[in-house]
Amino acid sequence: MNQLMLYSAVFIGSATPVLEVWLAVPLGVLAGLPWLPTALVGFLGNFITLLPVIYAGDKINLWIKRWYKKPPTEGIKNSTMEKSRKRVIFDRLGLPGLAFLGPFLIGVHAASAFAIASGSNKRDIVFWFSASILIFSIVFAILADMGLASFVEERSLPSLTLAPNQIIN
Repeated sequence: MNQLMLYSAVFIGSATPVLEVWLAVPLGVLAGLPWLPTALVGFLGNFITLLPVIYAGDKINLWIKRWYKKPPTEGIKNSTMEKSRKRVIFDRLGLPGLAFLGPFLIGVHAASAFAIASGSNKRDIVFWFSASILIFSIVFAILADMGLASFVEERSLPSLTLAPNQIIN
């Protein structure tokens, strides 16, 4: 029952836009769960919440455009205006770059919404973002498992443990 609650916490944590897989999966591994099932549960939690953003993105984008009216621009736009981080990533690296760097800089949900707003193909968005979420969840789970293993080995040093004949009654 305890492991079911931990897996549920990993699932809910990875589904939360602030936590996502880069925090929820390592915490699950540090809580004592095996790294591979934890990575897969984290992937599923993040991926399931990503799908509505991708498939409802067109409708939301049309709704925003209908209600949001830009004021008329005065004069020529300044060419030295700073672009947003997501636009710079998208212009330089394309959809794969946005899928792999976006979760760290702006979050996976915001990055996928930006990809939809930029006019990318939904199938490509699902492919690249699911690949990035899966890779990151596995990498973070392995790193957390390696870090936990290094701490456990330090605690089990022979000088820190008592032999049975050293126990005082």
